[in-house]
Amino acid sequence: MRRSIILRIVLASLISGCASLNQQAIEFRISNGIAFEFNSGQFDTVDIQPSETQIWRSSELVGSVATMETNADFSTAVEEVRQGFREARKSSGDVTELDLGEGVYGFSATINGYTTAFIATSNHPSSWVTISTADDVFYQVLSTLAVH
Repeated sequence: MRRSIILRIVLASLISGCASLNQQAIEFRISNGIAFEFNSGQFDTVDIQPSETQIWRSSELVGSVATMETNADFSTAVEEVRQGFREARKSSGDVTELDLGEGVYGFSATINGYTTAFIATSNHPSSWVTISTADDVFYQVLSTLAVH
């Protein structure tokens, strides 16, 4: 009996240890001080393009990150993202204002199985960020979001 219990504990330890290695969080850092994590088990390829970074799993796009320059019509990135929120609310998608803390403004929009966060910080008025992921991982990614 004792041997059976010890064997089960060892087996459970091995299985859970292997599982945690496959789900290691990878931190993505964006030039304007925003960082987030994506579990390594949710992607197998990072494709760095000139205007965005794409995150893939088994030939399926599961996420992307892009830094956008603030349009000359706006004095700050926060102002531009706020205007984007007002415009997005007029669409048929699910649009949610995000609570990201002082000096950070953002919202998310969900359309066709993907959710995109539009985020600007007052510390970086000349650019803002989009983080887009498949719906099933968006809130996990969002929960790790940090502004440095």
